Amino acid sequence: MNILGLIVEYNPFHNGHLYHLEKSKKITKATHTIAVMSGSFLQRGEPALFDKYTRAEIAVKNGVDLVIELPTLYSCQSAEIFSHGAITTLNSLNCVDSVCFGSEEGSIDVLKIISKILVEEPIDFKTYLKKYLDEGLVFPTARSKALYDYINENNILNISENKLQNILNSSNNILGIEYIKSLIKLNSSIKPFTISRIASQYNSSDINSNICSATAIRNVLKDNLNLQQIENVVPNPTFVDIKNNMNANFNPVFDYMFYDLLSSTIVRDYENLEKYFEVNEGIENKIYSNIFTSKNLDDLISSIKSKRYTMTKVKRTLNNILLGITKDDVISTKDICSIPYIRVLAFNDKGREIIRQIKKSSDIEIITKLSKISHISDPLFNTLIKYDIKSSNMYNLIYYKNNKSLIKGPMDFYFSPRYVL
Repeated sequence: MNILGLIVEYNPFHNGHLYHLEKSKKITKATHTIAVMSGSFLQRGEPALFDKYTRAEIAVKNGVDLVIELPTLYSCQSAEIFSHGAITTLNSLNCVDSVCFGSEEGSIDVLKIISKILVEEPIDFKTYLKKYLDEGLVFPTARSKALYDYINENNILNISENKLQNILNSSNNILGIEYIKSLIKLNSSIKPFTISRIASQYNSSDINSNICSATAIRNVLKDNLNLQQIENVVPNPTFVDIKNNMNANFNPVFDYMFYDLLSSTIVRDYENLEKYFEVNEGIENKIYSNIFTSKNLDDLISSIKSKRYTMTKVKRTLNNILLGITKDDVISTKDICSIPYIRVLAFNDKGREIIRQIKKSSDIEIITKLSKISHISDPLFNTLIKYDIKSSNMYNLIYYKNNKSLIKGPMDFYFSPRYVL
């Protein structure tokens, strides 16, 4: 058994994801695939279009064998925390052979060299970094220049400063570097691979070929719910399941739908906003002062965004407030070396084989039903699981808006993994 690990959001699963999946299987010679997928809320500080079980089932229908949930404390944070949580999850299974991710760079050797330097922080590199920071450069720029000086001085890599800066500033490269850094820190045996992203940029809003970004697809669904516009850019299982969900009045979920809940939380918790993760440098004052005059979520984000607070940081900060994610809980979990549990969302027969292998190779708890969990005395387990449940509950307040009669309570306790024949 040769198990390939993937780190995904599948929001939604489109033709680019299918290309990545098939290409990854080919270059790693994988016989089985396991995807660690974000649940209800995602890395950009946004909710998923559709519930995690539906997205996981779609993934299996498109060729993934097993989908497990990335704990919420990692799924909606910065690239460093997100990546460490995902890699630690895969590494904790003690049976994953490789991980493959898309990148703008396309060369795993280049990304590995950069990652190794950033993890080990050689003395010369730290000297260059201090020099540029003392000159007043912001940290990303100082780090990029220090990295170039160290690489150039030691003839490690033939690369221009401009190209290095582009690598460090590209969304998927950033994630890829963080994946490799985590593998190094964990001394993991998982081998990293990368493939070049094709056709469409990460957040391009255009649909002009059969492969486009998830951003473009989400924009179509957000603007007019016209499914025909996305039929040629997603695999048929994706299109059919999205159509079926919407016909059943389970419509796509977007961040603006949580604005009233967020506003109430900000007003109620104003004196304690500082306890939430990413709330620092006085951003809580801007959030509170603008919540009364903002007409909607976009208006609020725009009023807070500045050179100090990027849009992504603002969105993640607001999402942390919405979900009640505290600094103490993130700090206590962000550098852990193993995950106490995995939650199975969907699988096929090969996925069942992976689960059997996990049971042999690891003592990790495999959760198929929350009512049967056993690690209730483990503080780490409880910290992680409470946010998974809370995020699902918050999400379902909106997702089940048109189907209230179907809600039985906290729905995570009522769902079982989806088995796909």
